[in-house]
Amino acid sequence: MFRSRICFLVLLLVWSQSVAAQTSSRFITAARDARLITAALEAEQVVSDARITGVTVPHHILAADLIVRGLRVASGQQVDHIILIGPDHFRSLETPFGVLSAPLDTVMGRVPAGSLSAQLASRPSLFSDVGAATREHAIHAVAPFIAALFPGVPVTAITTATASRPKEWEAAIALIAPQLTDNVLVVQSTDYSHFLPRDIAVQRDIETLGVIAANDPQAVLSLAQPAHMDSKASQYLQMRLQGLLGGKPMVVAHRHAHDYVPGSSNGPTTSYIVTLYAPDPGALSRLDWPDQTRVVFGGDVFLGRGWTGTLHEDRLGPAIRDLALRRGDGAFIINLEGVILPEHPAGANSVQHLMLERLAVPILRRIGATAANTANNHGHDFGLEGLEISGELLSAAGIKPLMHGELQEIADLALLPLSFKRGFFYDHPVIRHPDQLDLVCDLQTELPIVILTHWGADYTNSPGPDESAAMERLADCGVMAVIGAHTHQASATVTVHGGGRLQAAFSMGNLFFDQTGEVSGALVELRRFAKGTVALRLIPVSNYFEMLRAGQ
Repeated sequence: MFRSRICFLVLLLVWSQSVAAQTSSRFITAARDARLITAALEAEQVVSDARITGVTVPHHILAADLIVRGLRVASGQQVDHIILIGPDHFRSLETPFGVLSAPLDTVMGRVPAGSLSAQLASRPSLFSDVGAATREHAIHAVAPFIAALFPGVPVTAITTATASRPKEWEAAIALIAPQLTDNVLVVQSTDYSHFLPRDIAVQRDIETLGVIAANDPQAVLSLAQPAHMDSKASQYLQMRLQGLLGGKPMVVAHRHAHDYVPGSSNGPTTSYIVTLYAPDPGALSRLDWPDQTRVVFGGDVFLGRGWTGTLHEDRLGPAIRDLALRRGDGAFIINLEGVILPEHPAGANSVQHLMLERLAVPILRRIGATAANTANNHGHDFGLEGLEISGELLSAAGIKPLMHGELQEIADLALLPLSFKRGFFYDHPVIRHPDQLDLVCDLQTELPIVILTHWGADYTNSPGPDESAAMERLADCGVMAVIGAHTHQASATVTVHGGGRLQAAFSMGNLFFDQTGEVSGALVELRRFAKGTVALRLIPVSNYFEMLRAGQ
C-alpha cells in the first residue's frame, strides 16, 4: 500500500506540473488518465462491510486519493443505486437543479443512468435535463472511481445551481426521498474553502467541520459560499437525506491543495474534507488512516458499590467485548468517578465512591484505558491523600491520571481537565466563576486544546445557560473541543459554539456505573488532522450495568 501511494504521488506531481492553469478541461482531462485513476485506487485500500449511507468526497483530481478513500470504504457493502450530488460550476442552469439523463462513459467503464434521473427530469420547474453535462467536473471527476468501485451500479447525477434556495432544496428532497432504499448510497461531490490563504482556509474549515460534526442542515445556511464550500445546496441535501436514512457523520480526512504541491506558499488554496455517514457509528470505529490521530473518550466509570461481587472477567466479558468493538484501537481516556484504594478504609460510607484496587484496576486494563480523568466531584471523596494514592495506583498500572487544572499532552492533543462540581466531603479546587476560565487563554501550546469538563445538572443531556456561556468563553480562548461528564445521560448530538470554532459533546453519560433507568452513555471519538483541526462524533454504548444484571 505504501509503494502504491508513492506511485500515485509521483504520477500526480508529473500531471500537476504538466498543466499550467486550473481550468475545467484540466480536471476532465485528468479524469481520463487511466494511470492516475488506477494509482489512486491502489493508494487507498481501507474498506468496511458496515452499512454506509453516504460519503462526501472532493472533485479535484489533485485529491484523487481522497475521492477513493470515501468511496472505497463504502464499496464493501451491497449498493444498488447511487445518488451523486455536486455543484453547477459554470452556472449553466436556469432551474435550481440539473439531472444527467445520459450514462457516463469513463476510462474505468460506463456508469449507467439511474431510473430516478428520468423521474426528476419530468419536473422541469425544478430540474433541467443536462444530458451528460460533459464539462462538469463535479460529476465527471468522481465518475471513473464510481465505475471502478461500483461496477454496473446506476447513478442519478444531480447538479445544484449556485442561486438555488432552501425552499427549492426541500422540494428536491421531497422528490428524492421515496427512492431512499436500503441499498442506496448518496455521494456528495464538494470541495470546501476556496482560494483563501492557508491560515484563513483553516479557520473556515474549522467552522465547517463543526457544522458537519453537529449534523445540522440548518447550520449550513450560516456558512458562506465559496469561503466555506463550493455548494451549500449539495451539503444541505446530503445532510437532510442522511437524516432520512439515519446516517451519522464521521470525518476521515481534511487536507488542502497545498499538501499535494511541494514547496507551496501561503497563497490561495482549496480545502478537501471527506465524510462518511453510517446509521451505526460504532460500526466504523476500527477505521483508521496514518494522516490522522484518533482518541476515544469514555464517560463515568465507577467500579464499586453495586459492582462489588460481580467484577470478574467471566461475567464482564460480553460487556468488555462490546465496548472494544465500539471503541476501536488507540488512546482511551475515561472519567473515573471515585477513588481507587488498596483496601476498604474504616468508616467509609456508601456515598463515598470507593473502588478496590484488586477489582477495579484489572477491569480498567481490560477495557484499554490509557488515562483516567479524576477532575470530578468524587475524586476527593477520601481527601487529597486518597486522590494521591489513587493516582499512584493508576500510574503503576500504566494508566495516566489526569488532574484538575493540569495540562497534559496526549496523542497530539493538549488536554485540560476542569471540574465545575465540588465534592461532598472535602473542599477542593473547582471552577466557581467564569473569570477562572481566563487561565485557558494563558495556555502555551501549539497543540489543539481540548477541555474535559465535569459539569451540568444531573440527568440532563444538553448544556444549560451557564455551560453555554462557558463554552463561548472557551472558544474565545482558542479551545477546539469540550468533552463533558457528570450528568449520567449522554448527549444526542455534538453542538458548536463560538461561531463554529468549538465543537462540544456536553455529556458522555455513563460507561461503567451502577445505575439503571433513565441513564445513557456514549463514547466520544476525536480525530485530529495534520492542520490542527479536529472532528468529534458520538458513539452510543449500552448500559453495561443493566447488561450484567440481566446476565447478557
